[in-house]
Order: sequence, then C-alpha cells, then structure tokens
Amino acid sequence: MDDYLSSLLKFQRIIIPLFLILLLNAVVTNGHTESHDHQVKAYRTYQSIEIDGDLTEEDWQHAEPMDQFVQVEPHEGEDLSEPMELRILYDDENIYFGFTCFDSDIPKLVANEMRRDSRDLHENDNVFVLLDTYNDKRSGFFFRINALGAVQDRAITNSGDTFNSDWDAVVACKSKINDSYWTAELSIPFSQLRFEKNDPMTWGINAGRGIARYREEGIWMPVPSSYGGRAKYRTAHVGSLVGLEGIAPSRNLEVLPYILPGITQISDDDATLQTTREFKVGFDAKYGITSNLTADITYNTDFAQVEADEEQVNLTRFSLFFPEKRPFFLEGAGLFDFGIPRTSFRRPPPMLLFYSRRIGLAEGNAIPIIFGGKTSGKVGSYGVGFLNVLTDEFYEADPDDPLDIPRTNYSVMRITKDIASGSRIGMIAVNKDEIGDYNRAGGFDFEYRPNDSVDVRGLWSRTFEPGASGRTNAWYLGSNWRSKSFRVEGSYTDIGEDFNPAVGYVRRTGIRQFRGETRWTPMPQKFGIRQIWTGPEINYIFNHDNELEEWDISYTNWFEFNSGDYILFNGRRSFERLNDIFDFRDNVEIPIGEYQSNAFNVRLSSNDSRSVGATLGGGIEDFYSGEVRRAYLQTTLKPNGHISIRAEYQFNQVVNFPTAYFTDGQPHPVYINLFSGRLDYSFTTGLFAKLFAQWNADTNVVSTNFLINYIYRPGSDFYFVFNQTYDTNGTTRSRLLDSTVVGKVTYWWNP
Repeated sequence: MDDYLSSLLKFQRIIIPLFLILLLNAVVTNGHTESHDHQVKAYRTYQSIEIDGDLTEEDWQHAEPMDQFVQVEPHEGEDLSEPMELRILYDDENIYFGFTCFDSDIPKLVANEMRRDSRDLHENDNVFVLLDTYNDKRSGFFFRINALGAVQDRAITNSGDTFNSDWDAVVACKSKINDSYWTAELSIPFSQLRFEKNDPMTWGINAGRGIARYREEGIWMPVPSSYGGRAKYRTAHVGSLVGLEGIAPSRNLEVLPYILPGITQISDDDATLQTTREFKVGFDAKYGITSNLTADITYNTDFAQVEADEEQVNLTRFSLFFPEKRPFFLEGAGLFDFGIPRTSFRRPPPMLLFYSRRIGLAEGNAIPIIFGGKTSGKVGSYGVGFLNVLTDEFYEADPDDPLDIPRTNYSVMRITKDIASGSRIGMIAVNKDEIGDYNRAGGFDFEYRPNDSVDVRGLWSRTFEPGASGRTNAWYLGSNWRSKSFRVEGSYTDIGEDFNPAVGYVRRTGIRQFRGETRWTPMPQKFGIRQIWTGPEINYIFNHDNELEEWDISYTNWFEFNSGDYILFNGRRSFERLNDIFDFRDNVEIPIGEYQSNAFNVRLSSNDSRSVGATLGGGIEDFYSGEVRRAYLQTTLKPNGHISIRAEYQFNQVVNFPTAYFTDGQPHPVYINLFSGRLDYSFTTGLFAKLFAQWNADTNVVSTNFLINYIYRPGSDFYFVFNQTYDTNGTTRSRLLDSTVVGKVTYWWNP
C-alpha cells in the first residue's frame, strides 16, 4: 500500500506543476481565440427555388460564392485539391445552400450511402455546413450531404466537444452527379433553427468538403489540425454570414400528430401467447415563444419507430450505459448536459445528474408517458431549459421480480451563463416525485477556455431524498491542453457513497479518482503512415477512507495509414480490490480479495469508404483468478448506394476460474458472445427498409426488428414496424417471448 501511495504522490508532484505551467503559459500567451475576417453574404431571392440538385435558378448566379477552401487534413493550410463553390440564398421561409464540387476524376467518386443519418456518411464524398445561429461561438447546427443526396444533421454544443447525432431537422435535400462535377442543394426552414431576432442578422458559419479517395477534408474558415475529425464542428472557429434581413418568422407552431394501430403478443408462463390489439393517437407540438426560445409538448407519447438498444458485453460490477434515441428528449438535449465528461466515446460517463432514459423506461419496459413539456433556448447570454414529464403507473406481475411503478412526475431546470470568450457557468435542479416519495438533485458547473488550447471544467452537485444523510456530494475538476502534436489531460473526481441521483447515471459511488493522460499525435506522412496516436493513461481510485480500491496504467499505440486502414494495440496493468462478493453470473461468485491483472489487445480495421470492409480484433486479459479471451469481427458490404449489409460477432470466453468460484462445484468456461446483423435497403433517400437482428448468448435472447420508413413529405413519415423476441435457453427449440406489429403515420403541420 505504501508503494502505491508513494507512486501516486510522485505522479502528482510531476504532473500538477507541469499542468499549471502549461496553463499559465497558455493564458499569458494567448488570452483569446484568434479573430478572423472571413465573411460571406446571403442573397435574398424572390424566385421559387426547387430542391432538385440543379442550381438552375437565376439567383444562384447572383449569390456571392464561397470558393476559398483549405485543407485541414492531410496537408494543413494547402488548397483543396479539387475546387468547390458554395452559394447561399434565402427567402421569408427558408435558407438555401447550393454546393458545386468539381472533380477531375468523377468515376472515382465514392457514393454508397442513401439513408438519412447513416453513420458512414462521412466516409463518402460529401459537403457540409456549420451554422452558429446565436453567433456566440458555443453551439450550432451541422448538416452534411453526400453525392446521392443523403443528409446528416447534428446539434452541436460546447464548441464541438459534444454533439447530438440523433437530432433531426425538417429539411429538403437533393444531389446530382454530372460529368465533371456534382452538386447538392439544401433547404432549411428558419423554423428549424434557433436564433436571436435582429435586423440585419449575423450568424457564424463554416463549410467544407470531404474527398474520400484522397482522405482529404477541406474547410472555409481554418481550424487547427489538432482537432482532427472534429475540426468541422468547432464553433469557436467560424466566419460571418451576413445579409439576412427582413426575416419575420411566424409564431413557429409545429404540430406532429400520429395514429398507430397495432397488435402485440406476449408469452405467459405457460408459453401461451396473449394477444392485445391497440389503437393509439397522440401528438408532439413545437411552439416558438421567440425566435430562439422554443416550447415542446408531447401527449400520449409513442416511440415505436425507435430502434432497440444494441446489446453490450458487461464483465464489470457496474451498470451499462445506453444513449438516448427518443425524439422528444433530443431537442435541446445538449443544454441539459451536466456531468463528468467521458474519457472516450467507448466508455460510459462517470456521472450524469440528468439522464433522460430514467424517464419512461424501467428494467427493459416502456413506461407510458402521459404528458411532457419542455422549453429550451437562449435569452441573451443565458441558456435556459425547463422540462416536466408525467408518466403513468405501471405494473408487471413477474413472480420472481414484480415491477410496480406509481404515477411519477419528473422536472428539470437548467440555466447557463456565457462569460468571456468561450467560457460559461451554470446550474441545474432535478426533481422526481412519486406518491409519498421524492428524489432531488442540484449542482453548479463551469467551463473556462482562456484560449483554444486549454479547457478547464468543474462541477459540484448534491442529492436529496427522505432519510438521506452522510456523503451525498459529488464534485469534479479537470482540464486538457493540446497542441498540434501533444495532448495532456488530468482530472480529479470525488463522488460520495450516498450520492444517489434517481434521474441520473452514476457508474460508481464512494470514490476519489485521480486520472492523467498524455498523447503524442504526430502526422509524419512518411512510410505510408498518416498519423500516430501514442501515450500512457493512469488512473488511481481510492475510497473515502483513503484506501486504494483500484489502479490501472495503460499504453495505447494507434497507427493510421494513408490508405485509411489502421492498427491499434494496447497494453494495461491493473489492480482491483473486491470488498464484497461479485455475483459474476449464475452459479459464479468471485470472492473478496485483491487482484492484479495484465491485458493485451489489438485491432485492425480497413477504410470504411470501401465497398467491402472489415474490422478484426482480439485480446487476452487476466480476469480475477481466471482469464478472458476476446475476439471480434465486423464486416460491411456496400456494393452500391442502395444496399448495405453489416455483421458483427463478439466472442468472449472466461476460463480457468477456480472450482471454488462455482456455487454448484462444477467448473466450466463462461461464454459471453454477441451477434448482430443489419441489412439496409434504400429505394430512394426518402424510402428505405431495415432488418436488424441480434443475439446475446449471455441472456439467451434473440431480438429482431424490421422497419419500413417512407418520408412522404419533409417532416411527415409512415412507419411499418415488426419486432420479435425469442428465448434461446430451451433445450429443443427457441420460444417466442413477444411479437409486435404496428403501423404509424405522422404528419408535420406548420401553419
């Protein structure tokens, strides 16, 4: 123990002074983000603009072109290798973007995605535009279009550090491929954007282009290449869009009613299917209180079209984290963020004070939402968000674990204040009220950005509930510094053992955690290597009696090649102390004790822009007194823009556990395997079908989801959904657990 504490103190004596020197140097040498004079003017049109991918209307030629684009990658600051032009028009209702992308070798254009919001759209030839409509260099809206007219939209917060990829706007988009160039036309209604009404208005803007075969990305307003793939989201680096005059938005009332007929079959304990027919009606509504403050209302909410969560492997003592996908909770979601930042998108956040999946979901069941209301937006330099949701009572008569949830009210209030350049302070209050019971949480947070290289964040929060006492606080302080070739991060986290946000997410309580990470990120552009990402990460976790609970030291090497392929290998040495028996799986209990382990992992992946791609990986790790052997394979096939096939298999085998770990005295390997397969077929950009299936050997469950989505007009959809779940634990055949068939029609009405 003394050796561990001594090592930690040495680590602190080295890292903390170094970090303070870097922070002071950054503040002194560059107190503000560099200013630029990039400016473009939108041209007002009185013509009827048809969104057909052809920029044939006369006013497109009158608009001022943006045509000076420079590379972010691979050669920072050099001209884009293929020229591009962007023109901007607007009328009373919409803002229009017309892209012309010249190409000296059009047959090599990469275009194999037609589905909206495809996660691989960035691997195609594409163009994008970022709009900072508040012109505050903190948040914005991002749109990407490929050469087939598929569109991707995202809501940006924290100057691009976080974004919501599930946010959807009602837009119209078309593209067209010609002999020596391709064009894209995008129309965005002003009602889909949030902005402060002025006359004239000035917005922040950036735009660019990705050329897949060169693995090149260019941008209009230069952004440091140290941000890599996130450079395009940086609202701290935007130019000015001027010329927007006479925009007089209506009351911005949007109503989205739906009707949903369906049939559900659920298997009871006797394997008899009980059939239920249903017919639901409800609506979502949006009202623009002002041009930058919006109220959302939902009644009898339904999320039938939302895809099921992807299965995950959990070998830890802690709960899994799943992202929010339900549309009502996604509008303005970035404003409600309050928690400890993730260290990687593959890892769950250590703590969120508000986690919207606690509303309307419980133990895999959908809890009926009777009514929900939300207001979000900006008032001057203040960001404001209010949410209130009422859920109905729910009862499930499971003899082993009955679920009885009373009618519950949830409310959240969030306020932030912009201060200085890129910095802010904020507070949050969260309340959950059941009959005769409550849970409340509140806190304050801040973010300080003295310049574009340094970011310092901190928060304090506390929870309240009947009978609560003791350590109910949580706080965090962390910072990162980056240059073109180096990155340094450090943080301290303290979460009390009685800290319990019922509407939040906490991975682990009763801890004090010290974390440090250093990365060297050169771009050698030699020997076929495009970029290297290498460096150590150190974590020490203590309990509140200052006893060491866990530590790990890892080193990661990641090499990206000019071809777009990459290889990653990682080694880790760790220590963990179990103070309680760990019920790992049925009939497997890991006893109290101290455990050390080594782990080694490797992953190889091909360029996702290819029509055939694969990712192969595996590793071996000491696991308490046993061993975990891992392997996984993911393959993709995209022969054209219509069809996409993806399959993934994860193999996890736990072996060599001592006989004493098995409560029945019968040692055996433990297999925790996952399979998922997805077939997408896009008839057009507005009509697609999807078949998604997954199998979890740990829970012995197979689930399938078939969806047809037809966007018959912008914002209005028809869905046909067919879901089934099977229990594969039987000795002779699988048993159908439940089956659902629904049709859903929505109609977007914007008077």
